[in-house]
Amino acid sequence: MNLMTWSEHFVSGIDAVDVQHKALVEMINAAAPHLAGGGEDAHRTVGPLLDKLVRYAASHFQFEENLMQQAGVLPDYFAQHQQTHQTFVDEVIQMRTQYEKGESLSGNDLLHFLTSWLTFHILSEDKHMAVQVLAIRRGDTAAQAFEALDTSKGAPQAVYNAALVDLFSLLTARNRTLAEANAQVLEAQRALKAANSLLETRVLDRTRELADANTALVVERQALVDSIASLQQAQARLLQSEKMAAVGQLAAGVAHEINNPIGFVSSNLGSLSGYVEHMLTLLAAYEKIRPGMPAALRAGIDSLPAHAELAYIREDAPELLRESKEGLARVKRIVNDLRDFTRMDTADRAPTDIHAVLDSALQVVGNELKYKAEVVKAYAALPPVVCNAAQLGQVFVNLLVNAAQAIEGHGTITLCTGTAAQAVWIDISDTGAGMAPEIQQRIFEPFYTTKPVGQGTGLGLSITWDIVKRHGGSLEVQSSPGQGTRFRITLPVVPAAVLAGPGTSPGSP
Repeated sequence: MNLMTWSEHFVSGIDAVDVQHKALVEMINAAAPHLAGGGEDAHRTVGPLLDKLVRYAASHFQFEENLMQQAGVLPDYFAQHQQTHQTFVDEVIQMRTQYEKGESLSGNDLLHFLTSWLTFHILSEDKHMAVQVLAIRRGDTAAQAFEALDTSKGAPQAVYNAALVDLFSLLTARNRTLAEANAQVLEAQRALKAANSLLETRVLDRTRELADANTALVVERQALVDSIASLQQAQARLLQSEKMAAVGQLAAGVAHEINNPIGFVSSNLGSLSGYVEHMLTLLAAYEKIRPGMPAALRAGIDSLPAHAELAYIREDAPELLRESKEGLARVKRIVNDLRDFTRMDTADRAPTDIHAVLDSALQVVGNELKYKAEVVKAYAALPPVVCNAAQLGQVFVNLLVNAAQAIEGHGTITLCTGTAAQAVWIDISDTGAGMAPEIQQRIFEPFYTTKPVGQGTGLGLSITWDIVKRHGGSLEVQSSPGQGTRFRITLPVVPAAVLAGPGTSPGSP
């Protein structure tokens, strides 16, 4: 059974408006069983139905407002009608929220409001609107159409008056309920405030007692935490130093032993390349004279097994030599890395402009960076640092290359510098893939690499760490997967006595 029944009194005279009014009535009838029934089903179902009603009502209101604007009704009347539309939408949204939260509003209250308001709106507002629009279409002015309205007689007026009284009764009852609920809330808040005040006093007293008892415990615990942290750091430094020393000895021996065979293999490959080139030249000459050779001699040569593979050998031999030379060059690079890793000299150290070393490193790796990343510099004024500029340049080159390789596509590499206490720091950050914690714990280990086999020796960061350590500094990493990586190098500032020595001049870069 429908809650609202379409009546001939609702007919406005404009077909499109009447069709939309019927749709609104049907939507209210669709929501009525759920609102009247209440319970869990109503709270799950009513929301989407009311959302649909609000959206359709807004579309219908826009249609009516367009009709009035096209007809040219009086501005004051148009503004009042438009305000009525907006009030309905706002009220439905507010009442729907109250209903879903269970705030002193039942489903029947909401139905009561919807049916009363729609009856009032159709019989009064929209019928008046339709009368004026039709009169203006017939040739009346907007003022004549408005003055000709007669709202004093007829059954529609009686229904409208009853609906209007019903509407305001509902709103008054709802406001009274809200006021009573507010009073109860205020009283509950006053009681809660008093209880809280008493509780706060008791908590403060108890807190003072606990604070006094815990002070000594906190001091002892902090001292224990500091001791454990210091011990862990010392153990980590000792383990790393021992590991690097052992690997250094091994690397020095391996590099020495590999250098000798590399030398004669390289020499032999050079000679073999020359021999192959001569043989290929001879084969080319043979191919030229082959057509003029006696048939018997040519047939005898063609029957040799090697002749069938002559074209393949001519093509494959240079390629085999090229691949062999590339493999040998890779072995040489690995040996050079091993020698760099084991080099422990501290000579040729002098007060150095860190920014100049950074810029030089950027020049070295410029080709590798320009297609992968934009380089951003944020240099601060730095004092000179006593260091081996070449070794420090190697550190910067290694970190810049790693930053570029960590970026997929195109990203940003940022270079920042600054001072802290008696040291300077250099940050090299990238917007690359980042590293998981388990990888960060191992990146400074010799021969550890995440690159595919054949693409990295795993010595780059080990050498970098060793160079920084030998300069009395530290190398730290901060990274998260997908968030990029930041390496921070910290180096001690050059002592004033060194700056005052001959051949040096103090000042910052």
